Amino acid sequence: MNVLRLKQKRILIDLMRKFFINQGFFELETPLLVPSPGMEVHLHGFKTTYLDQHGKSQQCYLPTSPEFALKKALGAGFEKVFEIARVFRNQGELGPRHHPEFNMLEWYRPGNYEDIMDDVAVLLLYLSRHFVDINTPAGFSWDQGVLRSSVQECFARYTGLDLVKGLEDLTYWLASARQVLNELIPDNESFDDIFFRVWIAFIEPKLGIDQPEIVYDYPASMAALSNIKGSDPRWAERFELYIQGVEIGNAFSELTDSQEQIRRYKSANQEREILGYPPHPLDEDLISAVGKMKPTGGVAIGVERLLMVLTGESDIRKFFLQPFYGSEGATNRT
Repeated sequence: MNVLRLKQKRILIDLMRKFFINQGFFELETPLLVPSPGMEVHLHGFKTTYLDQHGKSQQCYLPTSPEFALKKALGAGFEKVFEIARVFRNQGELGPRHHPEFNMLEWYRPGNYEDIMDDVAVLLLYLSRHFVDINTPAGFSWDQGVLRSSVQECFARYTGLDLVKGLEDLTYWLASARQVLNELIPDNESFDDIFFRVWIAFIEPKLGIDQPEIVYDYPASMAALSNIKGSDPRWAERFELYIQGVEIGNAFSELTDSQEQIRRYKSANQEREILGYPPHPLDEDLISAVGKMKPTGGVAIGVERLLMVLTGESDIRKFFLQPFYGSEGATNRT
């Protein structure tokens, strides 16, 4: 148990809460028993069962994010909302940067992902000036603001690959990635699979090294719950926040088309079944809420990951009172 890290987490969460209340956001408390854990292909929820007094069962999940519940509130008329929520992710979410339960700061506001970019910049500057235990590497600056780079620019800058050409020509994309990675990539790999091979190996470790960095406009195939860019449908209005090569947050111009939401839900479930994963239940209340939402931007930030880069800590488990160690055994738990 690391007393210092636990105290630092409480200080940071208190600062976050103060910031958003002062900005006119309303704090919500979303449920921990939900009908569906999410829709992302590679996220896995914890499943449990509720039994009523007659023994009738109902399947429930722990949330992988408060997103669905917060969007139901938005559909009901709320506008500027936030939550610092406990979330849960199963199946391999364990390591120096991963823990099966963690805290997520999530907020939504009228506007789009560019408005959320502005929010992120203001929040990080506020936290950097009020969180007293900052310990970041020499040469890193919080005061320079947040650098903004498109995904397309990142591929060109760090690999020389032409992302636009890759979108249009899978043969080029595969051959170029093989050359950059200097490894054999199976012929049947998808554009997205190849994208992330290159991204993880050559781009992600170089992001946000000198200052926080927002990477925006992902390929439309990675839209998840975001809008497609109206001016150029090749891209999704989505960004991720990186600090010191660590992904800290994920943000969207939120999808407000309920029929498109259903289509993406079904597509994600089809892919899950191909990979041998059970499908996620369709959350009908979410679908209804999405169609009632005004144009909205939203973001989710991992609290403990942000603490890692603020304090220089290399092990996320130091920020938990009783961290989960899985099969490593009880000898490592103190």
